[in-house]
Amino acid sequence: MEQINYSYLNSLDKEYGTPFYLMDSDMYVSNITEFKRSFRIRYDKLIIGYSFKTNYVPTLCKIAKEQGCFAEVVSEMEYALAKQIGFDNVIFNGPIKKADTLIEALKDGAVINLDSMYEIDTILKYKKKYSSIEVKVGLRINIDLTDEDGVSKVQSGLRVGRFGFTKEQLNDVIPLLLNCGVRIISLHGHTSSSDRAVVNYGLIVEQMLQVCDKFNLYGLQYFDVGGGFFGAAAKGIDVSHKPKYVDYANCILDVCLSNNWFNKVRPNIVIEPGVSVVANVFSYVSKIFQTKVIAGQNFLTTDGSVFDVKPTMHSNNLPHAFYTKEECYDTSEANLVGSTCMEKDVILNNVAAPSNIGHGDYVKIDGVGAYTMVLTPTFINFVSPIIGMNEDGTTYIVRRRQTVDDVMALYNL
Repeated sequence: MEQINYSYLNSLDKEYGTPFYLMDSDMYVSNITEFKRSFRIRYDKLIIGYSFKTNYVPTLCKIAKEQGCFAEVVSEMEYALAKQIGFDNVIFNGPIKKADTLIEALKDGAVINLDSMYEIDTILKYKKKYSSIEVKVGLRINIDLTDEDGVSKVQSGLRVGRFGFTKEQLNDVIPLLLNCGVRIISLHGHTSSSDRAVVNYGLIVEQMLQVCDKFNLYGLQYFDVGGGFFGAAAKGIDVSHKPKYVDYANCILDVCLSNNWFNKVRPNIVIEPGVSVVANVFSYVSKIFQTKVIAGQNFLTTDGSVFDVKPTMHSNNLPHAFYTKEECYDTSEANLVGSTCMEKDVILNNVAAPSNIGHGDYVKIDGVGAYTMVLTPTFINFVSPIIGMNEDGTTYIVRRRQTVDDVMALYNL
């Protein structure tokens, strides 16, 4: 997106209106390719399951499919979406799998990682009814993500994670499935952490391997370490002390390749990236409509909204750039605020903005590819369009702007 300037944004404004998202598909492909390479240098049996929950824009998912990725889905909606887009290879995770969807996924040949006993019951009832049909499932295991000092690394400072089967439960669950003729072809160890530290993946993999060793899972095809990686980051974010793709790959492979069971079975290593491949693929552009000073504070009001940029309302200022009709090298501190009638609609807090900025100028917010679009509500404003960018600067519609007919379509009047 190096060619972006005021003139270019103004031309997009005239064609599509503001606000809008920009999608850089080449960056997305580059991220996926680099993540693959980081593993395949040492181990060629890698599967990337792209995390739909992070950003399920269909065009993006289709690109992932073209790059050889599986769809990694966690709900009935996402499963249906993956099938609609045309994925033949689907990994079905998540804590709620209703019986009809679970059986549908089983018949479709999806890699299903069971999470709870009610799912086990559904599978066993199906196997009992159709005893001649081969039934293959995976299991999500509950990982103890506690460091050597006894501090939990689980996301949001939680003491324990709530997903998957504990080691005690596995003592009953695995023999039960095997004795009923159900094959176990996958283990899933995804455990979300707040720090995304490389060392966490050593803990995850070690515990997965302990299960494989203990229960002699020599028929395992998918060794799924999950996602939660750091990786893609917008320009302006300091990544000098952050892990790289190859750091995660080496940590995982160092543990796996030193294990006898793993070297004998040589299963597919599965990773499920979301944020780490899509965070820097999207930007958000909105137009300045008014500037005002109240009690000594400068406010720049745009036609966008914080709900379109950071719907979780975190306090960090994302990387950004202002584009004015005339160049200006003087700056003044300002708050960039949105178009809703909410005081907390603050997109950027106390940032340096050009002193001459005014009505008709633009701001571009980077690093909005992860979770932003899937969490954006229809609140006060229509949902913004997504504009795909080609390398030569030409554009295409990925998602059109929402209309009042779209809003009304789900309701009866």
